[in-house]
Amino acid sequence: MSTHPSSRTRKPLSAAMCLIALSVIAVLGSGCNQSEAATSRAAEAPAAAPQGGKSKVEDAVYTLEMKPTGTYKAGQEGLVEVSLLSKGDYHINDKYPIKFKVAEAAAEGVSYPKPLLKREDGSFEENKGLLKVPFVAAKKGKTKVAGVLSFSICSAANCLMQKQELEAVIDVQ
Repeated sequence: MSTHPSSRTRKPLSAAMCLIALSVIAVLGSGCNQSEAATSRAAEAPAAAPQGGKSKVEDAVYTLEMKPTGTYKAGQEGLVEVSLLSKGDYHINDKYPIKFKVAEAAAEGVSYPKPLLKREDGSFEENKGLLKVPFVAAKKGKTKVAGVLSFSICSAANCLMQKQELEAVIDVQ
């Protein structure tokens, strides 16, 4: 019996290595090159996949945006607006308890007088809604105001319940 290292029992491939090998086989077997495979996978990605940490989210059935509303001074309360617009046959669900919860890990020096806003704190119609999020930035410079909006958009056929992370970069004077 040989004691050469190459004759020893080999370790099985990890699950990740198996997935990589299968992906390569699938790409080679499909007759397309890697860039075509990447393009086809990107085209298959769902448009409604939640994106975190953005100031604007465009979806097939809604547009959501968090934006500054003016100038801000250190130590004074300011507001950012969170707007929701439904598209096409969709409308804002008037029965859903819409809420905006500020980020649990607030940016350094940022505090929120009201860390949870509800539907009653804003104005909501059939196709558009608006919440004004109050905050106080303790120091000058750029900082972030962030949180998660929970809402529901409906058509005659179905209702979608969403939780979307939003943030706005604020320039404090």
